[in-house]
Amino acid sequence: MDREKNHLTEASSSINKRDEIIQVAGELFRRLGYAETSMKDIADRVGILKGSLYYHFSSKEELLNEVINEGINRLLVVAQQVYEKHKSPRERLKKLIEIHVLHLTTNNKNLVIASNQIDKLTPEHRDSYIVKRDLYEKLLRETLEEGIRADEFPPVDIKLTVLSILGMCNWLIQWYQHNGPYSPEYIAYYLSGLICDRMLAK
Repeated sequence: MDREKNHLTEASSSINKRDEIIQVAGELFRRLGYAETSMKDIADRVGILKGSLYYHFSSKEELLNEVINEGINRLLVVAQQVYEKHKSPRERLKKLIEIHVLHLTTNNKNLVIASNQIDKLTPEHRDSYIVKRDLYEKLLRETLEEGIRADEFPPVDIKLTVLSILGMCNWLIQWYQHNGPYSPEYIAYYLSGLICDRMLAK
């Protein structure tokens, strides 16, 4: 019994350490850049030996892949919940835009890394990310299609509108400042209103 308990404790500790490494790596990739961040930088920040880091991840690229997946997976989970909860396409689209903005600016900053580091992934890892990205875009596309059928939205070009929404949301990482004049909540509120109540007004 004690041996089994110790094994579970060690497994839990390993998972926690792995999660810590992913978060630290994400922070350094955002602040220093992927190319400028070494495995030693990450190990030093976590407080482990560089060799111990390779126990969890075989390469820096594998670690980057985990960081990017952590970001898109978290967004997908919340987006799916929003999609299922809100029946009105207009209200659903507003909430999807709001969570996208809030994830980029506050509670899911690993999502930012995919925007400028995806080309550093291997083709296999890149393809895996694109599948998940397409699932997220599908939620936006289906919401727009449903809104047009329900006469909540005008008959817009679906593909171009989805790209425009993503462009507006993702571009904020180029200018958003944590201590700037606009809070994440205000940006989320403003962009969702601009898109849903202005661009897509009936």
